[in-house]
Amino acid sequence: MRTLFVKIFLWFWLASILIIVSTVALVSIFEPFRPLPKDARVVKRMAHQGQRAVEILELDGPEALQNFLIHKEQRQGRHLTLFNENIEVEAGQNVTAEERELASRSGQSGIAEFLKKDRSFLIARPIYGASGKTYYIVGEIPRRSRSFPLWRLFGPPFLSLRLLAIFIVASVFCYWLARYLASPAAKLRAATQQLAAGELTTRVGNSLGGRRDELADLGYDFDRMAERIEALITAQGRLLRDISHELRSPLARLTVALELARQRSGAEAAEAHDRIEREAERLNTLIGQLRTLTLLESGGENRPKKPIAVDLLIAAIADDAVFEARGKNCTVKVLENDEVMVNGIEEMLYSAIENVVRNALRYSPEGSEVEISLRAASVSGQRRALISVRDHGPGVEESELLNLFKPFYRVDDARDRQSGGSGIGLTITEKAVHFHQGTVQASNTRDGGLIVTMDLPALN
Repeated sequence: MRTLFVKIFLWFWLASILIIVSTVALVSIFEPFRPLPKDARVVKRMAHQGQRAVEILELDGPEALQNFLIHKEQRQGRHLTLFNENIEVEAGQNVTAEERELASRSGQSGIAEFLKKDRSFLIARPIYGASGKTYYIVGEIPRRSRSFPLWRLFGPPFLSLRLLAIFIVASVFCYWLARYLASPAAKLRAATQQLAAGELTTRVGNSLGGRRDELADLGYDFDRMAERIEALITAQGRLLRDISHELRSPLARLTVALELARQRSGAEAAEAHDRIEREAERLNTLIGQLRTLTLLESGGENRPKKPIAVDLLIAAIADDAVFEARGKNCTVKVLENDEVMVNGIEEMLYSAIENVVRNALRYSPEGSEVEISLRAASVSGQRRALISVRDHGPGVEESELLNLFKPFYRVDDARDRQSGGSGIGLTITEKAVHFHQGTVQASNTRDGGLIVTMDLPALN
């Protein structure tokens, strides 16, 4: 019962049933008492029994009448009393004032009279004997015998059909109403998920039809928000592409000018030239990373995917990292390297893993080791490629772990300036892994150091 549709449907359905039942019950309780019609079955039966009682009285006497009335009460549970025209009891029974009064009323009106009681009602009607005398039969009938509104609604005949009709009508109406209210919310949720997944062209206006309510207004507001986000991200991507493109030309001219300066100057300027060359290389690397990041964020990488042997990528990356590790007297070790195939873009996946390895080397102390592992695993019946890179550096504060993958984020500005970090490498890793429908996370190890784990769907 987590969905809005189910909740709305059940609440409206229960409310409809309760309203129907409570309304009928209240009407039954507070409805004014109305006499039964003269042709009602219980009235006819009372007249028949009264006629029989009069015949016994006139033929066999009061004692026989008394036996007849006692027999009826024992067998049918119905108390009957026979009065003469003077409102006197013929069988010597004990009678209440209500019975005597009702018999008197029937004598005055000459028709059947009724008196409502708490759980029953009295009926009195005149009976004419063969001798020409007039008598009055009075009987007490339980109220369940009366067809009051609640009994008429739920009682026979056709009880099951009436209940079925009530449930069907209430269910159909509540289903339609719940669907009408919950459908826009479901469409908005689906559109929000698509927008969060990077589909910036997602809109919901057309799917809401001709609605003119608050939910439709919310859909139109969502469309305006999506248009604004799309425009901002497109402009941002265009700006980064333009910057990276425009910086390449002066950087190339700077490199040419540096070579000319090396040739014309003496040895005393060699140190300055080397520093300029290093900074130019860092700038060129940063421009390349910016371009890659822009392509990943804008979805501009539309090249077809193909099967990639991840174990071969790991081996190649480890070999390349060995040269950089020698400069810090570090080692790169591949602990596991299972044969796993992934469907994707090789250059993008190579860059994602390499950035993590280079980041681990950058913050590893001298003489330490960077450990790389590739393990094939099965998660919920799906084959996965689990890549982990661990260093033995100082680690990162727990509160900063989620920020590592943000663009240009630096845990320690001074340390990053000395190490040459730009704050983009791990961002590219996260974008590339997500592009391959995978996940990446960083965590501290118990005995020191940081471990970055990439989880990618593998080919079976």
